[in-house]
Amino acid sequence: MSDSSLLIVLSTLSTGLIMGAIFSLVAAGVTIVYGCVWLPNASNGQFFLLAALVVWTFTLSFGWSSLAASLAVIVLGVLLAVVLELVLIRRLYNAPNRNVAYFVVTLGLTQILSGIFSLTYAKWSDQFSVPPVIEGITMLGPFPISNNRLLAMVVSLGVLGLLFALLRYHPYGRALRAVFQNREAAALRGVNVRAIYRLSFVLGSTIIFLGGILFAFAYSFDLSVAWTMSITAFAIMIVGGPGSVLGALVVGMTFGFTQAIVSIFASPTVAMFSYLGAMLIMLLFQPNGLFKR
Repeated sequence: MSDSSLLIVLSTLSTGLIMGAIFSLVAAGVTIVYGCVWLPNASNGQFFLLAALVVWTFTLSFGWSSLAASLAVIVLGVLLAVVLELVLIRRLYNAPNRNVAYFVVTLGLTQILSGIFSLTYAKWSDQFSVPPVIEGITMLGPFPISNNRLLAMVVSLGVLGLLFALLRYHPYGRALRAVFQNREAAALRGVNVRAIYRLSFVLGSTIIFLGGILFAFAYSFDLSVAWTMSITAFAIMIVGGPGSVLGALVVGMTFGFTQAIVSIFASPTVAMFSYLGAMLIMLLFQPNGLFKR
């Protein structure tokens, strides 16, 4: 294999792994919330962008290190999720057709956050970049890859691994899976369904915030990334199967590699259309998702 061909292969692999890991992580957060609470969170892309922008603010405006800013944003993200659940989300737990009500409410949150970002961050810059946590590059043969991108990939895959362990072995994970499968039966077996709703919303939202932080480590970004990630996360959840973290991982990786391959030979815009087209084809054969609950 020539050096140029090897560079293309390594570039595709690295980009596919990094993007796929981040896609999978965010989609896992979305699918946990939807699978448990029946909450199609239309604002997930804005949460993703909010985390990235706040990390950028803390590092560039306040002079914090990227690591300190990230930890602060995770803590603030948890607090925001708790407040949203307390003030807004729990009020609709018993609403008829609550998935429709939640979609309308979170769509409103999307518009509010989008307006705030347009009135503030859009006037400061049209491109944002966070200082690296780890300086330097690592050579994969002749191909250089940023240590910061490697960190984002490793953390994303590590958190996904912890999610699998949590859902399989921890009592909360078993209760969560019981609610996934049958809410009424879980309640009859003594599961506090409303507490699981609350924990699932906070957990899923925190994972989305973390995805935004890791994306900011790996790539520069603009405000349009919120809409891109919102569509992508929903697409992954639908194809993978609502409530399935395994589906989020498999389909997220597939989308990541599809985007990497098409981006190299065409363009990033064509890449988005390509994996959304692949989503439609897969749904023709598996309309309930590849890994339905």
